[in-house]
Amino acid sequence: MNRIAMKSTIKKISALSLILILSACAELAKHAETIKPTAKLAGAHIANINFDKVDLVFDLEVENKNPIALDLAGLDYDFKVENQSLVSGVTAKAIKLKANGTSPVQLPVTLKFDDLKKLPGEIWDKDRLAYDLQTTFNIILPFIGNYAIPVAKQGELPVPKVPNIKIKDVKIKKLNFTSADIVAQVEVDNPNDFNMALKSFNYNLNINQKNWGQGEITKSSEIPGKGKGIIEIPLKLDLFSMGSAAVALLQNKSPVDYQLTGNATLDTG
Repeated sequence: MNRIAMKSTIKKISALSLILILSACAELAKHAETIKPTAKLAGAHIANINFDKVDLVFDLEVENKNPIALDLAGLDYDFKVENQSLVSGVTAKAIKLKANGTSPVQLPVTLKFDDLKKLPGEIWDKDRLAYDLQTTFNIILPFIGNYAIPVAKQGELPVPKVPNIKIKDVKIKKLNFTSADIVAQVEVDNPNDFNMALKSFNYNLNINQKNWGQGEITKSSEIPGKGKGIIEIPLKLDLFSMGSAAVALLQNKSPVDYQLTGNATLDTG
């Protein structure tokens, strides 16, 4: 075969290859709906919650029916609370979606409760808030390019409120000239619609503006939702080191100015 004929053959082959590629692309685009991946939300859970913020984790799944792995270029999301957009962003972490299978994707969202106070109305006073998560998967498909898959999730999340802790009463259980056993009854008012457990409590007791002792309780006590509970805090006083003034104060029936301060660890379940 001469050189001119060879060049002509190469041109024909190149043209044929181009036609085949274009035909394949046209056929691929024609049946694109059958190969485009699908996405859904498999679940959602609260990873952490306190009086400052709540950390939510949304478990999503992407099903790729193609015989090749695909790239998840990014994930756009908009988190709304009571129809107000509070958290939005883009996760740019590239993820490989396995071929002929389902790949899990986790989306963490943090909501700061201070942001709720900026919203109009009495949203902060509610026990539960309705949320709406709108996400968009950006997947790169061969020959087609970027393909967006919207996924939405609606639900509710609790809004924890700080309980009111106050001294109900202080009682003397045992008294002699060297020591006194005192029990402080602390009332915990739980404004939430879920139970709350007091896991630990370290405290200081001041009598007539003087520190009389401190201690810690670690026994867990559960306070019902929208209810109250009484927690007894024992305290042993060494009257010998406090002097005779302490004994006179305890034996006197005049009112006593007392104050209990400390830190409590609460479990919202």
